[in-house]
Amino acid sequence: MKLSPQQIHFFEAFGYLYFPGLVKEEIGWITEEFEAIFAASGQVHDGTQRSCIVPFIDQRERLCTLLDHPKVDRLIASILGDDFNYLGGDGNYYTGDTRWHSDGFHLIGRYLKVAFYLDPLSANTGCLRVIPGSHQVDLQDWPARQARDAEALWGISQEMVPHVALETQPGDVVAFNHNLMHASFGGSAARRMFTINCCARCNTPEEIQELENFVAGGARFWKEQMHSEIMRRTASPTRMRHLQQVMEHESHLPALAAKARAEMAEPARG
Repeated sequence: MKLSPQQIHFFEAFGYLYFPGLVKEEIGWITEEFEAIFAASGQVHDGTQRSCIVPFIDQRERLCTLLDHPKVDRLIASILGDDFNYLGGDGNYYTGDTRWHSDGFHLIGRYLKVAFYLDPLSANTGCLRVIPGSHQVDLQDWPARQARDAEALWGISQEMVPHVALETQPGDVVAFNHNLMHASFGGSAARRMFTINCCARCNTPEEIQELENFVAGGARFWKEQMHSEIMRRTASPTRMRHLQQVMEHESHLPALAAKARAEMAEPARG
């Protein structure tokens, strides 16, 4: 599934794309694998806070194949190029509201999140909400990016900030730029979603430094490498192309993870 020029232009302008039913045919086994990962982890989601596992699809050989799935691969490659980097991802049971935020703000490089939804979600039950265009680098100081402070700034609740609500059914996929402001409100205490994070291949010293900075962020999850051994061991030459550059720039991660273990009571939850 190669994206059309119009889809690419939409993504560049607004920072996201919605793909209804992209993996609907596979949602049965995907959901089974999702549940198997949480069961094996020993985590018990009690609904009081978000439960998170990082990396996620890496935990099961079959889920690793989503990186090879023609529709998923073409989606990512259309935006980032055929030699994109796979950066891991998280699997989640979400609880309650998620306030407005972006996943960092990259002035250098191109970073993409692909989110897979396993439950029906509406505007009032926790679907993803986005502020279109808020990913643009030249809009870094746009007041809309302060949406978390909506009440103080504009006298409205965060839920009332102008947005697009991306209602989803199991098997739907949303792809968005890491810079994009997003949130969710009104959700249950057990919303299931997992992600694949990627970036364009890095060519300049500045891009490589940005990649290494992103990799360093993995320390808060107590991870010493960005990919699991399962992901690497089962990789085809095509998949390995998406792993190699990250593997070459993660040597600083073990020491950072050790420091995080010494300072944190538990790994981060997102």
